[in-house]
Amino acid sequence: MSALQRLQKLSEVQCVLLAAQYATESNVAALRALTALREAELPLALVLRVLLTFLPEGAEPTAYVEYLAELATGARHAGDDPAAHLDVAAVEALSKSQAKRRRKEMELLPLVHPQYDGEELALDPFSQFLMHRAHRIDAQTGLLDIVPQLLVPFLSRSEYLRRWFISTVLPLLRLSYEYYPQGNPQSLDEYARLRGRRGLDFNLANLRAARKAGADTANAARDLRGVVSPWLCGANDRKRRKLSGENRRASVAEQCAQESTDWDSLFQWLLHTSKEDLPLVTAAISEWDGPEDMDLGGFEEGRDYVDEDTQRRLELQYAQTALACLYLVEGSDVSALQTAHALLTRICNLLHCDPPPHLSIGVESLPSYDLEIPILQDATSSSIQEDRLLASDNDITKPGQDTLRIIELVLFSACVLISLQHPVSPRTMAKMSLRDDYAEQSSLLQKVLYTLSTGPKKDGDQWRSIRAKLLWLWNWGTDTHDNDRVGQGILGMLEKTTIETAILKSLIEGSHFPLAVQVYVKPAFGEQPLLQSDVEKVILAAALYHYDNASNGNRNRGGMKRCTEIVAAFAPHFPKSSRFQRIQALLSATHAMSFYSLILQHGVPFQPVSIRVSTDPLSLIQKLLSQNPGSYTKLDDLISIGQNLVVSMPSTIMDDTKDVGPLDATTVENKKTAAEHRVIGMAIDAALEEGDFETAYSYVVNRLTPTVSPSPAVSTSSQRFSFDSNASVQPTDDADNVAWRAALRAGRFKPALSSSGTWLHASTARPDLRRLEQRMELLSQALLLAPPPQLEEVLDVWQQCEAEMTELLALESEAEQRFNDAADRKLPGAFDTGSLPTVQPRREVGRGAVEESPMGLFDVARGAAAAFSKTAFPLRSNTTSSRPESRDTGRVSMDLSDSDSMYGHEERVRKRDMLANTATGALQSGLGWMLGK
Repeated sequence: MSALQRLQKLSEVQCVLLAAQYATESNVAALRALTALREAELPLALVLRVLLTFLPEGAEPTAYVEYLAELATGARHAGDDPAAHLDVAAVEALSKSQAKRRRKEMELLPLVHPQYDGEELALDPFSQFLMHRAHRIDAQTGLLDIVPQLLVPFLSRSEYLRRWFISTVLPLLRLSYEYYPQGNPQSLDEYARLRGRRGLDFNLANLRAARKAGADTANAARDLRGVVSPWLCGANDRKRRKLSGENRRASVAEQCAQESTDWDSLFQWLLHTSKEDLPLVTAAISEWDGPEDMDLGGFEEGRDYVDEDTQRRLELQYAQTALACLYLVEGSDVSALQTAHALLTRICNLLHCDPPPHLSIGVESLPSYDLEIPILQDATSSSIQEDRLLASDNDITKPGQDTLRIIELVLFSACVLISLQHPVSPRTMAKMSLRDDYAEQSSLLQKVLYTLSTGPKKDGDQWRSIRAKLLWLWNWGTDTHDNDRVGQGILGMLEKTTIETAILKSLIEGSHFPLAVQVYVKPAFGEQPLLQSDVEKVILAAALYHYDNASNGNRNRGGMKRCTEIVAAFAPHFPKSSRFQRIQALLSATHAMSFYSLILQHGVPFQPVSIRVSTDPLSLIQKLLSQNPGSYTKLDDLISIGQNLVVSMPSTIMDDTKDVGPLDATTVENKKTAAEHRVIGMAIDAALEEGDFETAYSYVVNRLTPTVSPSPAVSTSSQRFSFDSNASVQPTDDADNVAWRAALRAGRFKPALSSSGTWLHASTARPDLRRLEQRMELLSQALLLAPPPQLEEVLDVWQQCEAEMTELLALESEAEQRFNDAADRKLPGAFDTGSLPTVQPRREVGRGAVEESPMGLFDVARGAAAAFSKTAFPLRSNTTSSRPESRDTGRVSMDLSDSDSMYGHEERVRKRDMLANTATGALQSGLGWMLGK
């Protein structure tokens, strides 16, 4: 019996068992003959299941593709000599029961792979077989590269099979065998399950890993074009599979609302990656044209897998993603700015807009804010949060000419700040522009100028450029701005005067005085950055800053030197400024004080700021005198210091509420006179503290002269007094108050004498009498100047001195009497000079006064009453009291001796008479004050 006859006798079950036997042996020719001759018993689905289950996955597809093609078309062919290939011995001996049992034990694989739902997808059995066979080949052998031999001949049979091959097999093949053959392989089963962000991460994981290993960005666009784009072609099919396989009860609309598409995942991946690797994203976007740029290996055969409307929408999303990446640029170096600029240029090309200018342009060519729609007015910093950047309603990142101009201004702002040596990232710039935080912008301005001022020295041209750049950052080259801003730029919340003031301060700190004068003090016609009053305040504030921080008062050192330089540079341009005059006086006083040793409380050394914080700077001279022995002898220097301190009024130089205005000559002179008297008073006290009565006496007599007033003498309790031509008392200023107190203190002082108080040789003067006379002379001057309420105090001291004088004169008279008596008892020619008492020669009272007897207080009072009766009751007497000559108001030279200063008058007034007149005039005035006359 022939093989064909024997085949015809086999049952249906035996035919299936025989087909499985041939498939297991990879005997395609026998299987081909069997399925052709017994087609009724072996339908297509059954044959495909047998092949899927028993045909070895390692078999070359080329060996059975032709056979599969016959099965697919239904045109089965037994071959030229089928009997030669058929061998039915293995199954024909089986009984029916044995054959059924073995068939029952045979488990045939379903045509549909578990990852695909054939019913939902409505695929034909042959396509289901091919897809399942491809999975089996990869799973069992890992030979994914032979899968195309199986699938490509049949792609035209099913569009779904074509999309599946392009979106699943092709990307995995390129990743595993072409692009990254050394990478970690992924099975087809695992790859087919990827979707969304996980799928994007896997497709681009090798690219990221290569970048971390130091590779360049050349493969970025290739991977997007050859891996990601094909994979995205199956996005809809993967979504349908997920919907049908994982949640059959949920509608398609609901699932789409819950999950973004794979394209959205790609855009999110680009945005997120730009934060970590901007060059990679920039290279990818620069070389990849987006959704229309797909490398499908030619397997698409002219088909479009993205419709026109979808492609247009995806292109806008792609451009928005690229634009959004610029708002996440955290790099602040030049390289990051150049990369961002390249990305911006690429976006402009994609949207067919004018490209941005080059980053190296001059400040005069920087872009300007010329938007017709105020996009930034309603935008907030939340608009550039990462989760909001790709929102379809985000006006900041919506592709368009205006949004491109905004990010262009942001990038150039960052570029300008880099040129100003203060790198700031574009993201920070964008946040500042949207936050409108005054404090933040002010801090940025101060940091920029501080860096420039403390860095390498810059010339005038560089500072002109710096000023222009800061003003551009303030207004972005436009006069139009949002309602709540002063300027439109990133410094737009600040006043322009604030920026100009800060620049002026930096110019002063950098010693660019000529440029500061040219721009701010004497600006060109039509340009006035700051008011002259504001410029003056800024200059003086800068000078006083160095003054207050100086550790030494010498104008040739440290902060004082800087302060002096600033004042000297600008003072000629403010000739009528009282503040400049005052600060110059302050500098002179501080410099002079630096030559003295001065320690303040708690052991703190004197610093210039001590003058500024003192409410009474003259009090520092008193401390200076107490800490520098003998310094009271430098009176002229101390007076100069005191006058400068008073004129400068240091604590109020910058106080607008206490601005004294221009200082006229009379006011200045009055202040100097008052300061002079006060300093002299301090010097007198210092001299007395050190026991130098002679110097104190000289200062009172020669330097504290009473003022002369020709007006009549009628006084009140609130006035000071001075001599007039009638020897009456006249009102004057506080200088006389200092004078009379100093005279009183000196009159009270009892200097220690070198002699013991016994009478010396006849040729020796009596120093005790001389000192007492000097004290009474000082007290007489105190009487001239003291106000009426203080006369009693002065007269008390006078009375004490008078008592001392009376006692000393009595002793002197007694000594002279004893001498005369002794002389009378001696015979002529027999004098014993050794036993004779010493004879006091003619006394010198005050300065050249003659011998006189003391005058008592009651005599002084009687003379005062007589003088008072002549003025208070003029009708009782027709005579006019004689008027003693008034004291010369000019200073008496300190070179004159105390004994000779009063000589030179032919008719001298006796010292006692002058003292009596002094007391009489004072008492007369005092009585008149008490009587209210």
